[in-house]
Amino acid sequence: MRTRRNHPVAVSAVMLAAAASLLFTACSAGSASPKTAAAQNMDSVASSVTTAAKSQENAGVEGGGTDLGAAQKALSNQKIIERLSYRIETLEFDQSIQTLQALTEQLGGYIQESGVDGDGALQKNDSRTAHYVLRIPQEKLKVWKEKSGTIGSVLNVSSSSENITESYYDTEAHLSALNTQRDRLLELMKKADKMADIVELEKALADVTYQIEQLTGTLRQYDSLVNYSTVTVDLFEVSKATIIDKTPITLGEKISYQFRQSLRWMGDAGEGALVVVIGGLPILLLLAVVGGIVWLVVRWKKRRAKLSVPVNGGDDPGNPPQLPPQE
Repeated sequence: MRTRRNHPVAVSAVMLAAAASLLFTACSAGSASPKTAAAQNMDSVASSVTTAAKSQENAGVEGGGTDLGAAQKALSNQKIIERLSYRIETLEFDQSIQTLQALTEQLGGYIQESGVDGDGALQKNDSRTAHYVLRIPQEKLKVWKEKSGTIGSVLNVSSSSENITESYYDTEAHLSALNTQRDRLLELMKKADKMADIVELEKALADVTYQIEQLTGTLRQYDSLVNYSTVTVDLFEVSKATIIDKTPITLGEKISYQFRQSLRWMGDAGEGALVVVIGGLPILLLLAVVGGIVWLVVRWKKRRAKLSVPVNGGDDPGNPPQLPPQE
């Protein structure tokens, strides 16, 4: 509770009271030592003003201390829900899964949801992915952030927070009011002697009890979300680690970056071509065999056609075939 500081008003009130007292004393003192009586009353006024000022100052200091303590308490009672999201890649998928589960258990958390896609365990060429939703104690969240790199190579991290302090304490106050209302209804039921009154009180009590259960569940959910932060992890199995380069700034860095990118592209293209050639070797061999057979058939047909054509063109009417010479 804040203490209002009305120093000028308090001092003015004290001075007016002291002035009235001075006038009353001066009139009653008569002619006997008027200067002495006035001096004494002025000293009394000064003393009263000083005392009042000190009292107001002390009250202000105490009020300021109360405000500071209340502010610190309010900050410590903040209800904040924290959420983290990670994208992690790994060359050792199974080992990364074990590390993630062990780290979660070590920090006192638990796995709320998990799933693994892909059949990399059976076919090593297929990459697997895993999705985990973890609940980590809020006070251990910093440790999780520091050790998350042991799971694999962290590609991306995003975080968000939600302050539910107002909703939490509004719900808590509403629940307290409902509990008080329930107690009063129970007391009325003990005193009721008419059946109609008892029935109405039971209906009101059932409605209040239902609301109390709902709000109690809401507070439990709030406590769970605040005390245990939600951490989402998407884990990807890769055969080659992603190389993350810093953004080039100078001309030399840009040239170097482009040169490395060109080498990587050539390497990836060569690797792809090699995979296509070796992986498709059975098909290439089959195509080669079929092509060889077609070539042989075409060549054989051409040679046969040449052999079946007459030497002197016997089918030409203007050039009749010559008979072999007789002996």
